[in-house]
Formats: sequence, structure tokens, C-alpha cells
Amino acid sequence: MPSYNTPSSSSTTIINANTNIVRHRQHTSTDADIAIGASTSTYEIVEEELDHDNDTQSIGRRWKDIMSDNSAVINTFIAGGLAGAASRTVVSPLERLKIILQVQASSSSLASSGQAYGGVWESLGRMWKNEGWRGFMKGNGINVVRILPYSALQFTSYGAFKSILGSWSGEPTLSTPLRLTAGAGAGIVAVAATYPLDLVRARLSVATSGMSIKSSAGGFTAEDAKLGMVGMTKKVYRTEGGLRGLYRGCWATAVGVAPYVSLNFYIYESLKNVILPSDLPKTITEPELIMRKLSCGALAGATSLIFTHPFDVLRRKLQVAGMASMAPQYNGAIDCIKWIIRKEGFWKGMYRGLVPNLIKVTPSIAVSFYTFETVRDLLAAMGEE
Repeated sequence: MPSYNTPSSSSTTIINANTNIVRHRQHTSTDADIAIGASTSTYEIVEEELDHDNDTQSIGRRWKDIMSDNSAVINTFIAGGLAGAASRTVVSPLERLKIILQVQASSSSLASSGQAYGGVWESLGRMWKNEGWRGFMKGNGINVVRILPYSALQFTSYGAFKSILGSWSGEPTLSTPLRLTAGAGAGIVAVAATYPLDLVRARLSVATSGMSIKSSAGGFTAEDAKLGMVGMTKKVYRTEGGLRGLYRGCWATAVGVAPYVSLNFYIYESLKNVILPSDLPKTITEPELIMRKLSCGALAGATSLIFTHPFDVLRRKLQVAGMASMAPQYNGAIDCIKWIIRKEGFWKGMYRGLVPNLIKVTPSIAVSFYTFETVRDLLAAMGEE
């Protein structure tokens, strides 16, 4: 007799099997959905990363394009800064001595007390004996800090002014007045940007020279001689009217620097046309070429200085006007000029410190122009590779 349980059991088995198949299909479907979702998410992440990489590359490309388009300006700025730093470091002892000779009083009291500095070599010997190598380099740190942006801005501004004036005038080659104007503008821009550093450097050079006398009228004391760049800046700012004190004598400096820079660039470029003509023989040796380049800068610096040295003296006198032991209080630049001429005469007073200044400027400007052109050409060559 057939059993009816078998069909029922088979049906149950088939139903269970179907149920398992359905469950398996559901599970498989779920896994597939998860896989698809994961793949989609991964794709979106990768897409975002690619977009980010593209953005990064785009920013990098734009920055590279900007650098490439302005490579000449950037190279000029870097070369100008390094040129200034190299030139001032070479002549640091003479730079400090020049400042001391310019600002010391010509009274007999200083001479009798042994404080007055005399001749160049005698004074350098005294500086070395009293302070050693540190005395020679005193103030050079702040001088380099000042001259880096000063020289960079000067060279860069000169190129910019030449370009602007060339576009304005339509002249393929700038005339002498326009070239002198470009140099004057470059000098004024550089002075205005870095003058407080120059004033502080002058104060540090004199404060540590052994001529500082404690005075109730405001001269520097022995403690002031220990101040660094930051300390001296704070002292001037706190005791001499803030920014007004830090910019004491700025306009007189600008008036003096503008023609100096003008003549410097103009004479240098004019001498290059004579000493380094474009048809220079290829047989010329490298040492001779270097000497020709240095000669152009040296002659340009010395010639310019003879015309503008009185403005440099005036600048230093005004910068140390707060030191009562060194100079009286002046009511501006005109009053200072009158006082110098009345007390010391024009040539002796306004050309005080000319000899050490000439000895300093001649190699300084030579090294400056040579370093500038060498570094600029090197950077240009590296950019073409």
C-alpha cells in the first residue's frame, strides 16, 4: 500500500530547497549589491583623488607658469639681494669706520680724551686692538639684513622703471634723462622700504665704538653699547617718538641716495659700453674679463660718491641726532647743514669721512655689480635647462 507520507516529505523537501534557493538568491543579490555599492564608492573616491591630484597639478602648473613668466624679475631680485650682501660684507670694517668719522664731533674735548678717531689705517688698527674681528664686523649683521632687500629692490625697481619709462616714451633706447630718472626712482623705493634698519645700524656702529659718553641729555651709555639690533630698535622707538624716530633723516637720505643710485647705474652702463663692448675679442682671458667688469663698478661707485658724499654725511648726522654726546639736536636737515658749515666749514664738514668712504665704495660697488650679473646669468642658465 503506497505511503502518502513520501509525497508529503518530498514536497516539504522541495519547498525547503526552493526556500533555500530563494534565500541563497537573496543573499547573492545582497552581496552583489554590496559589491556594486563598494565599487561605486571606490570609484567615487578614486575620482575625488584624481580630481584632487588634477587640482594640485593645476596649481603646480599655474605656479610654474607664473615663475616662468616672471623669471627675469625673480632672478634680478635674488641676484640683487646677494650682490648687496656680498659687497657690504667685504668692506664691513670700512663701512663702520666711515660712520664713526662722519658723526664724531670735531671738538678738542674728544681729541684730548683720546676718543676721537683719526686716520683710516690708524683707526682700523685701533678698532682691531680694542674689539678684534668682532669690531670689524660690528653692525654687519643688521647691514646684511638691511642690504638684502635694499639691493634687491634697487636692482628690480631700476629694471621696472626702465621698462615703464620705455613704454611711456616709446624710445627703443632710453635717453640719459630717463635713465637717470629710473635710477633715482629705484633709489627712493629702496630707501623708503629699509630706512629704519639703516638708522639702527648707524646707532649700533657708534654706540660700540668707545665714544659713547653717559649724558643726562640723552647720549648712549655703556649699557646701550650692549644692545643688539632688536634692543636698539626698541630704544629708538620708545624714546624718540615711534616711527618718526626710526625715520629720522629719511627724506635727506632719499635726496642723497636718488642721485647716487642714478649716477651709479648710468655711469656703470656707460662704462660697460666702452670697457666691455659687444664686439669684445673672443681671445680675451677670463681673469681679464673679470677685471674689466670690476673696473666698471669701481669707477662708477667712486665717481658717483664724489658728487653725493655731503648727503651721506647729512644723513648720518641726522640719524645720531638723539645722541647728545655725539651731535647737537637739529631742527631738520637745513638746520643741520647750516650748523656743519658754520662750525666746520663746507669742505671739512660736508666731506668728512670721504677717504674711507671712497676706499669702501670702490670695491663695494665693483663686487656688487659683478656679483649681480654673475648670479643673474647663472640663474637664467639654470632656468633654461
